[in-house]
Amino acid sequence: MKKILFLGALFLMMVGCKSQKEMVSLDKQTNEVTLKKGQTVEIAFTTNASLGYWWTLANKDEITVVDSVDNRYERTAPEGMVGAASNRYWKFQAVKKGTETLHFVYARDKVEETTIKTRDVVVTVK
Repeated sequence: MKKILFLGALFLMMVGCKSQKEMVSLDKQTNEVTLKKGQTVEIAFTTNASLGYWWTLANKDEITVVDSVDNRYERTAPEGMVGAASNRYWKFQAVKKGTETLHFVYARDKVEETTIKTRDVVVTVK
């Protein structure tokens, strides 16, 4: 019985280590990343939603080589501080071969006229 428990725990540790290795870093110089099917990449943005501006994935309905699997904010300023920046993270998982550009827009209320920044990230899945 102890042997089965030990082997089960060892298996779970190996699976946990493997899933952490599946995260691939984005090249911040080129905004490009190459993934294998099943691997993930996390893309970070500085945002200031308290002023009405936030990052959105403008072409999310057109993306087919990756799926968005997580989307979260992290506050970096003390609670109640207005106008302070925070971080937003998107995590994508590779689902099929191909190359696509994720087009992010930093705007107020998703209105094109209020766009003050854009960022394109090229994702290649092999």
